[in-house]
Amino acid sequence: MSREITEEKFPWILVIATTVIFTVLGNIWLALLPHFNLVVNYNLGYVGCALSLSPLGFLPFLIMLPLKTKLGSRTATVLYTVGLTTGFFMNLYFPWYQPGAEFTSRYINPENSIRYIPSFVAPPREVAENLLYGNPYIPWSDWLVPVMFWWVYQVVFSLFMISTVSIFRQFWIDVEKMPFPQTAMAYEIVRMTVEREKYKRLSKPFIIGLILGLVIQVPIFMALTFPWFPDIYAWRTNTCGFGSTWVTPDSPLATVVGFQLFNKWPPFAAVFYLAPLSVLTSFMLWFLVYLIASQVAYYMGYYTGILDLPGCGRNWCGANVPTAGDPFKWAALSNIGGLIGLTLFYMVLNRRYIFSTIKTAFTKVREVDESKEPISYRAAYLLFITSFIAVTALYTVLGMSITVALLMPIIAFIAWIASLRIFGLIGFNAVTYGGYGTGFVWLIWPVRPEPPTQEWFWAMLMNRTFLTDGFGYGWPGVMTAAFSGFKMSSLTGTSNKLIFKTLIVSSIIAPLTAVITMIWLCYSFGGMKFATFITDVNTDIVARFINPGAHENWPAAQPWVAHAIAGIVIVGILSYLHTRFLWFPMGPIGFLMATTGHTLLEGVWTMGLVAWIAKTLTLRIGGSKAYEEYGVPLVSGVIAGTIVAIFIGGLIGVVRFFVPF
Repeated sequence: MSREITEEKFPWILVIATTVIFTVLGNIWLALLPHFNLVVNYNLGYVGCALSLSPLGFLPFLIMLPLKTKLGSRTATVLYTVGLTTGFFMNLYFPWYQPGAEFTSRYINPENSIRYIPSFVAPPREVAENLLYGNPYIPWSDWLVPVMFWWVYQVVFSLFMISTVSIFRQFWIDVEKMPFPQTAMAYEIVRMTVEREKYKRLSKPFIIGLILGLVIQVPIFMALTFPWFPDIYAWRTNTCGFGSTWVTPDSPLATVVGFQLFNKWPPFAAVFYLAPLSVLTSFMLWFLVYLIASQVAYYMGYYTGILDLPGCGRNWCGANVPTAGDPFKWAALSNIGGLIGLTLFYMVLNRRYIFSTIKTAFTKVREVDESKEPISYRAAYLLFITSFIAVTALYTVLGMSITVALLMPIIAFIAWIASLRIFGLIGFNAVTYGGYGTGFVWLIWPVRPEPPTQEWFWAMLMNRTFLTDGFGYGWPGVMTAAFSGFKMSSLTGTSNKLIFKTLIVSSIIAPLTAVITMIWLCYSFGGMKFATFITDVNTDIVARFINPGAHENWPAAQPWVAHAIAGIVIVGILSYLHTRFLWFPMGPIGFLMATTGHTLLEGVWTMGLVAWIAKTLTLRIGGSKAYEEYGVPLVSGVIAGTIVAIFIGGLIGVVRFFVPF
């Protein structure tokens, strides 16, 4: 594939049309899925919880493979970027939970909804009520202001994310050459649609992987869809939708207090296989340390009664569990302290690069080559500053003081730099899934205000959702799409300016399209007919954050500030040692993969172990040649087969909405 980067006319029609089509169809698809397991794992936005695997990043190219359609590398990279960007605007979290829960609060808890949620955030009760029961007439004049608020909120934060990526792009992509495993897998498929002459036939390893993916995933959705279908992989037994089986009290493994769940969904191992072996080794070593430390704590008298709890309960039931309780309070140690430490010490250790970009931006000194950058560093920093101010202003409109409002984009920056560092290396969102960022609110207010203020409510809600609970809330996913899009452009030789423009256009159009589509669907069918409305959307969002004791032990039982400080120090030391001594096996990424709350909840240590064994054997037996010619195509095929099966399973679910069977 040619690596020559050329500047061409921007494909406005392609980007606008695909953004609208993907967002509309994706939200229709999501709404019509008949039950929660399908909503979470058979939508087109992203699946696998913290794995955050986006079907739309792969589907356009998988559909083209049998059609023998040849694409240009430029068009393929644009499609990939649009697919990822729109994918994070069509899932359970956005737009259905947020802002859906604010809309439905008007009739679930009208008194408190009016008190805490301004009129420009959600419409009057009589308007919002029709979301549940439908109405042939949509009063768009009443919806105009709330829709505009959520659109502006998404756009300004998306610009904040894109500007951040533009500043760090060169170091992450060109210098460090971070692998971004999921993008590397997508590239395996993309180049088959670009280099048709070279890939007249799919490679045997890819075909084998594709078959494996189908063999794994088809029986899973069949068992979820049809009660009569044999449950081959025991997916109906003590298993979460993303493939984690929880340890029951009568299990022999239950005596090991650190065992909560084990994951049996092979796509996790397939993605982890492309992570650096040093990261996988560190992950396994630190998980062993976590197990030993938790067991020692139990024998010292901590975690009383934990052996009577199932695996999920050992993660989030009460404060006397490893993640929340003494002596370690792992969620505070890792999800708060570790998160801060990873970003802080990355900035410290790479301060020369950051200062050089600032000098290049605001002086006549050109310390960094800007020729391949999407925009100049001056433009990137100005966009960063402008969007930072805009985000702060929006939070003040929600009732926050200027001090608290200023902290929100700072928290977002800290959280998502750390998150993308991990995602870029191992393909998994270890630190910003589960909403543990409520800890930042407790740092601002050590004692909850009584009665709870509007400022408290919005600070808690935002930190529990948008700021630290996954890529699916829209703008956090834009940061993921941006880094992944630039990674793809480096692989295909596409202009970074083209990807930047694609990101801007798509992230402006997608959130508006998504919210309008959700409203239209609910008015057309009645939201109560959708599986998405039996989950968080149809709960009391205000009570969730203002009731006495709400999130009091989230991320951990008070007090936990010392644990968070310890997490910062630990990650700082590990970051220094890992940078100073290349042979040092206990890196900070492995530490966070082994000890953060949602990583433990998803039980991904088993798939990390499988990936570590498989990659070690591949490199020792066949070397890098075997890894590149057999290993990478094989695991890419596994993901391709999984996504094809997800598409088929989701399609069957959509059909069942209209024709029950």
